[in-house]
Amino acid sequence: MKTANRASIAIMACMMSLAAIAQSPKQRDAENLARFQHYASPPQDSMHYFRLDRFQSLGPNAQGDDVLAVWTGVNQVYLLTVESPCLRLEYANAIALTSTSGNVNARMDYIRYGRDRQCRIETIRKVDYKAMRAARSSAQPSGGGT
Repeated sequence: MKTANRASIAIMACMMSLAAIAQSPKQRDAENLARFQHYASPPQDSMHYFRLDRFQSLGPNAQGDDVLAVWTGVNQVYLLTVESPCLRLEYANAIALTSTSGNVNARMDYIRYGRDRQCRIETIRKVDYKAMRAARSSAQPSGGGT
């Protein structure tokens, strides 16, 4: 009896994994963007940073503008919306941000990428990344046994 229960649980877990993999990249981008937007503050004029740890392209928002999440430190995440069109930004392997004395200003500074490509930053929103991570980990099922 226990073997049958374990087998059915394993089959259901495999089916759920396949369903997650079957999502299109656009669906994943839309879900990621919605999650980041949920935890983002209202737009602010600027952000201060010393280094750029990593970034993630989140695809276009409802207005068609490209959105990026940028990490500037541990749990320091900003959502940047850039002007359209920002060609091939989703394929960038690396980006740089223009700044003045470590301040990146909306509507004045740019994201640079690729060979001489740049897009102006339209909005900057700070993300409550700790709350986002906490919500995600509490939503995931625990890996407890029987």
